[in-house]
Amino acid sequence: MTLHISSMIPDRALDESAVFKAITKVAIDWAAFANQPIQKKRPVLNVVFLLPSQQEKADFEGLRLHSFEKDTQTLRIEASVPAKMVESAYAERYVVAILLDAIDAAGEFFNEQRILFDAAGHLALVDAMAPKEQNAIH
Repeated sequence: MTLHISSMIPDRALDESAVFKAITKVAIDWAAFANQPIQKKRPVLNVVFLLPSQQEKADFEGLRLHSFEKDTQTLRIEASVPAKMVESAYAERYVVAILLDAIDAAGEFFNEQRILFDAAGHLALVDAMAPKEQNAIH
């Protein structure tokens, strides 16, 4: 399975938000895995982060399966970003948690469709790039 990360931004002011920066950082970190054999296979999972603004926000909370294109074997899962996460210090952890949940959901979907899918392999890659807690040593 190939994993793609993208976002929908209803307000350009969100370009400088903590969550948009976290999505960008995680996408860049994920690009380091582009040459992994697991990232060169179908099916494709496209995780789209829907950022909220004062004028527009998703009409759901959490994740939802948006669509599946059989010919390209592409599953689109949308993640509604809560307003409290826009400037959160935990934005990167949130983005990684959403990816893990999306991979789990995709695993269930592809299993029901009888499409081979290496959820465990992708979960391991995401876990490898997850931000680790840092403890101060005094």
